[in-house]
Amino acid sequence: MSKSLRETPFQSAKVLVTGATGYLGALIAASLLQHTDAEILCITRDTHDRQSLLEPIVEEVEAQHGMWTSEFDQRVTQIHIPGNDIGAIDRLLPALAGVDEIIHCAGCLDYYDVNKLEQVNVGYTQQLLALGRALSVKRFVYVSTAFSCGYRNEASVEALLDEPPSDPTDYTRTKRKAERLVAESGLPFVVMRPSILIGTSDTGRYSGKRYGVYQQWMGLERLACDRYHGDFHVVSSDQPLNLLHQDAFCQAFTYGHAWLPDGAFMNMVSESTSSPSLRNVWDMWFQVTRPQTIFYYDDMRDVPLMRIHTRQRAFLSFAEINIQIASHQWRFENGWLEQLRHKGMHFVDASATTLQGCLQRFVATSEVMSKYLAAHGESLAPHIEVVHVRPRQEEAGHAIST
Repeated sequence: MSKSLRETPFQSAKVLVTGATGYLGALIAASLLQHTDAEILCITRDTHDRQSLLEPIVEEVEAQHGMWTSEFDQRVTQIHIPGNDIGAIDRLLPALAGVDEIIHCAGCLDYYDVNKLEQVNVGYTQQLLALGRALSVKRFVYVSTAFSCGYRNEASVEALLDEPPSDPTDYTRTKRKAERLVAESGLPFVVMRPSILIGTSDTGRYSGKRYGVYQQWMGLERLACDRYHGDFHVVSSDQPLNLLHQDAFCQAFTYGHAWLPDGAFMNMVSESTSSPSLRNVWDMWFQVTRPQTIFYYDDMRDVPLMRIHTRQRAFLSFAEINIQIASHQWRFENGWLEQLRHKGMHFVDASATTLQGCLQRFVATSEVMSKYLAAHGESLAPHIEVVHVRPRQEEAGHAIST
């Protein structure tokens, strides 16, 4: 595979997009409308009408571009999956005449439903690859995840991945399995691997579902903001969090779609040197909720779960897998992003400062947080004591106040 960008940008006339009713799919459809002339065909289930398909796409175009036009509207065609059966998409072949590119970003995110993960992330990808061969598409773009590399000590390469010692979840395993199917399909392909998306780098605007840090903030809203907690116990880490701003994703997709050569795997991640850590995320949150004392632990096993407030215990159970993922030292090759920056791509790396903007917007738009601050304003601690609890195996001393 070439390690250099294309000499001329890739162009297609008619693009088939899966997952357009989801977060990444809507961002991709909006980017295609603004930066290409291609007609866009969106495969959806019949539970989605045209309005529900277009609504997030229109929102993103208007946020970026300022105006949704009739020309944009005419370029989007919706096609329903026959009987909502992803195994029957080959029956769509007559309706897909002229499609010369497939961008596949539909997927299952449920960590615990292994059968559905296999059916959607692996099986559906197989179906679409067969469709791509039948259509003789010029390119198949697969939107995977940066964490498809699994837990490993070395950096995740921008190439086909070998099997890691372990995986965070079956989600990452099935996405890696799907990548291999794409690479072995015989079709020209590009694999894009975004990390965890957060709001835009300038205003913090976020249009996705509450995953990643938003899932953490949502859990804290629900489980810990119905009252004031004078003491708060959390697991934290100083490892860089691998976050990706929504606008940075759109830039990387747009430039990658145009300039990446066939066979490229692109890690879409921010620079680790600037990235915030889970500890930064907690510190920002506690500057809002202001408990009197924060107890930081390195490992869930060190938290005295039966002695802390039941709602804090519930939150830690809810967030345990994401805390484990955030505590791992993830490292990624990012050669393609560097080349695209030189091409003119404006890619803002996530940092503690830009994440702070996302949190401020979250708090400002949260009815729960508004009620919390109004009800407990007089209780908020002006000075917070921070206690780092040593691991149990360390015999000398048990806690350090900072």
